[in-house]
Amino acid sequence: MTPAPDGEVAIRKEYEGTVRHGTREAFELFIRRHPEHPLADEARAWLAR
Repeated sequence: MTPAPDGEVAIRKEYEGTVRHGTREAFELFIRRHPEHPLADEARAWLAR
């Protein structure tokens, strides 16, 4: 059995996918899923542009 992925690694990979997708909806979804994560601040900054 493989070990579960580190939560931080999973969130960072999700954010990388969000950036690749590059849509407002993708960034909004990331923020809803991880509102307190530091990468949510980056997502908010992206939306503010």
